[in-house]
Amino acid sequence: MTKLRYKSTNQKDAFTSPWSLNEVILIRLWNIVWRIFFRLSPKYFRYWRIFLLRLFGAKVDWSAFIYPTAKIYIPWLLTMEGRSCLGPYSEVYNLGPVKIKNFATISQYVYICNGTHDLSDSKLPLMIGDILIGENVFIGAKALILPGIKIGDGAVIGAGSVVTKDVESYTIVGGNPARFLKKRLINSK
Repeated sequence: MTKLRYKSTNQKDAFTSPWSLNEVILIRLWNIVWRIFFRLSPKYFRYWRIFLLRLFGAKVDWSAFIYPTAKIYIPWLLTMEGRSCLGPYSEVYNLGPVKIKNFATISQYVYICNGTHDLSDSKLPLMIGDILIGENVFIGAKALILPGIKIGDGAVIGAGSVVTKDVESYTIVGGNPARFLKKRLINSK
């Protein structure tokens, strides 16, 4: 079961932002930097993109690879470890912390969504979780990862899957909602 929490416990109505003024300003400033300096950079200018993310508080290892068309909503809530990859047109809508561990590959058009709303409350308060994508994970194209999900080391998420619950290590899941398909066996030749 995913563990979600309220972004703000004192949101007075559905039209009040749970974000502080400083957060709103920084998010808007990052969006400008992303559109002009990040997105338009050539594919192999990865160190430039990592520098920009780090400038906004991201914890990104210098060996990570992030395509210029990858969209990160809030850099200071992103951690990417060594040799991890965010593929073309992938999107990290990280309203809460997202951690991508060593050698994890996020394919093209993957959408990582770390925010939702409490629909049982008329104020529709924002709820966030912590997403953890383990080591050596492979997430196939156009998959959707929902808030608060933990994907265990070595897991594979099939293309187009919708991940609604945690995924155990070294398993292959697929479908909508994603279901266990088989254990992942790795041949060492």
